[in-house]
Amino acid sequence: MERFSRIEIEQRSQRESLDEYQRRNRNRSRLSGLTGGRTDSRSSGRGSGRRSRRGRSAASGAAASVLAFGLAVIIAFLAGVGAGWYRWGRMGGYRVNLASIQAPDWVEQDFIRKNIYSRPAASMREVKDIVIHYVANPGSTARQNRNYFDGLADQKGENAVSASAHFIIGLDGEIIQCIPINEIAYASNNRNSDSIAIECCHPDETGQFTEETYASLVKLTAWLCDETKISRRNIIRHYDITGKACPKYFVDHEDAWKAFKKEVREFSE
Repeated sequence: MERFSRIEIEQRSQRESLDEYQRRNRNRSRLSGLTGGRTDSRSSGRGSGRRSRRGRSAASGAAASVLAFGLAVIIAFLAGVGAGWYRWGRMGGYRVNLASIQAPDWVEQDFIRKNIYSRPAASMREVKDIVIHYVANPGSTARQNRNYFDGLADQKGENAVSASAHFIIGLDGEIIQCIPINEIAYASNNRNSDSIAIECCHPDETGQFTEETYASLVKLTAWLCDETKISRRNIIRHYDITGKACPKYFVDHEDAWKAFKKEVREFSE
């Protein structure tokens, strides 16, 4: 058996204690390195996740903004189309070249002179209604009324009268056109700029038209509606604009007015 002195034993014990201490320190260092790596990895992962979520959020916001802008553009476009359709396509019609419309052979064209009182030669761009009048001069003919409108050109002084119509229908059903339908006539007050005026002769104070006048009025009104591309329902009386009893018989007899409009709607040559 090996024997050691007390000094040797103490020195050996000290060396063993030192070795144990160093071994424990090495183990702690390794553990600390492993733990720290895992912590850094978790921290790095969490940071990367946050950056990824922020990136996705920013991309989603940008996409939503683009979509909202696109929808706004589409809505504005559709609103513009709708407004344009209403403005230019009122009553299912559209603007026609009024100057291109040729009068049928059953209408005599005898235009009055251009003048400031009865034919100002102002252009009419579109027609919205056909306005029916009566001449309020019992027994007068279409020719006499046409010449009256033409004679207004010779007026002088402060008491000048302005009056005219596009068409005049006589007692025998003859039709004279006094003004081109692409020009305004002085007949329907604030509706001169977008309406065609038809004056009708009558034999007496009642204002009732002869059968011939009435038949020509139905035919002419239907033809004008078709040529100007407006509805056959767009027929009004001078009365409907100003409240004036014109045409008198159709104002006094509402049933006769409704019957006339029905005949126009149903008319076909």
